[in-house]
Amino acid sequence: MFASRKPAAQPGGNGPVSATRMAPLLRRLRRDQSGNVAMLFSLLLIPLVAMIGLAVDFGRVYSVTSHTQAALDAAALAAGRTAQLNPSNAVTQASAAATAYFNQAKPQDVVISTMQFSPNSANTQFTVTATSWVRTPFLSVLYALGNKAAAQGAPAACSSNGFGCVPFTATATAALCPSSACLSSGGGGSNVETALMLDVTGSMCSPCSKIDAVKAAAKDLIDIVVWSDQSQYYSRVALAPFAEAVNVGTVLAPVVRGTVTANTSSNPQTLSCSSMSNTSTQPTRQWINYPRVTSNCSGSSATNTWVISSKCVTERIGVNATNDNAPAGTTATYVGKGYFGTNTDTSCGVANYTDPEVNSVQPLSNDTTMLKRRIDKLTTAGSTAGQLGTAWAWYLLSPKWNSIFQAAFPSSYAAGPYTDLTVVNSKGQPKLRKIAVLMTDGDYNINYCKGVEAQNSDQSPDIKCNSENGKSQAQAGSLCSALKTSKIEVFAVGFQVSAAAKTFLTGCATDASHYYDATTDVALQAAFRDIALKIATLRLTN
Repeated sequence: MFASRKPAAQPGGNGPVSATRMAPLLRRLRRDQSGNVAMLFSLLLIPLVAMIGLAVDFGRVYSVTSHTQAALDAAALAAGRTAQLNPSNAVTQASAAATAYFNQAKPQDVVISTMQFSPNSANTQFTVTATSWVRTPFLSVLYALGNKAAAQGAPAACSSNGFGCVPFTATATAALCPSSACLSSGGGGSNVETALMLDVTGSMCSPCSKIDAVKAAAKDLIDIVVWSDQSQYYSRVALAPFAEAVNVGTVLAPVVRGTVTANTSSNPQTLSCSSMSNTSTQPTRQWINYPRVTSNCSGSSATNTWVISSKCVTERIGVNATNDNAPAGTTATYVGKGYFGTNTDTSCGVANYTDPEVNSVQPLSNDTTMLKRRIDKLTTAGSTAGQLGTAWAWYLLSPKWNSIFQAAFPSSYAAGPYTDLTVVNSKGQPKLRKIAVLMTDGDYNINYCKGVEAQNSDQSPDIKCNSENGKSQAQAGSLCSALKTSKIEVFAVGFQVSAAAKTFLTGCATDASHYYDATTDVALQAAFRDIALKIATLRLTN
């Protein structure tokens, strides 16, 4: 069967075919939304631009805020440091320093940024506040809507009606810690004990401006480190001058080196050539006769007769050579005796003065007047036994020596226990810091045997035997290692030293950042000041 076929519709016809063709067109028209897209885009454009603008404004505000805060932190710390260094005119100097630091570091992409300086009544806490006006056209609209008005006090550079800018305020406070202001604001503090090893050798007067620079630098450090308010946290300084020997004074000397048997120069204790290599053979008399370096041990022409110093000591030998065990009344624990000449009270290489404060050790004290008086009396003489200065800087910080020092110096303070070095407070600060500042201007060149300058000494050897402990620098290196093992913080200052001395001192310090290479008098004072500021910590309390 075949189906019938209808004839094709003719173009332009009005029959059923024409209606069929229109139906798809109507359906496409109904689905067409191109106008809606344009209209929706127009409606979303305004909030989209606003969001982008707000994002830009927020980014600018974040940048300005961070930049302002960093500038304020620097300004507050500068104020605190300046106040430490200028206590007699603290507020004026601190305000000027804070302003200078802020103006140098403040953000530049703002309409204006101003700072206000505010010290507390004790001049131990300094607050700096900055207000920065930032161009934020989008945020300023929100600010005005929230506050029902434009920001008050807008600078003229903003729009005439005050719109277009928003103010942002930041604050920083620095406190001299430990201080009551710092403590009350939640800051932490540490007790501080500092021992200054000060080189008073003859080269410190070549030229003599060098010793003058040391005096000024050490007194400056004391002014910064020993704060006036000791009620909650203490700060104390000890002095360890050194040259060829260490002057411990006539009271302390017999305690730490042991007493000697009195005799005369006409009847000295004789040390034989055969005893020179025997470390257990040590002098016990006031006068000794020993073979000189030039001796052939066949006659008396190459011997020397010297008397023990009443106030100076030399290096330890034996098992206690590189530890801080206190002398305990036995030969094995004593420090070395010192034989230096034929007078009854020789200079022992650290200057012979009747004034007991000249070039002598001073245990821990916060008496700044006395400490600075002793520093003013420093006098140059002799060569460089750096191992002795290092050892005595340690002894002055050691709690093991408390009874020894307080018997000879009743007004001195006891050194705190080593255990306090690792106890921290709620702010993470140690309960106690022990700090040794080792300052020298030369290579260590003097070491001893039997209390006399040894044959292997680099300067003026006299006795025909080598040091029981080795050369001076090697001994000092071992002592530096022991100091650091005891958790004592070590700063080293080389004053116009050789390359070899610089390398040694850098290794002696706690780390490379604790070494200062001072090539001028001004640089030496700057080094001590920087160390002092690190000791007397400034803290940002907010």
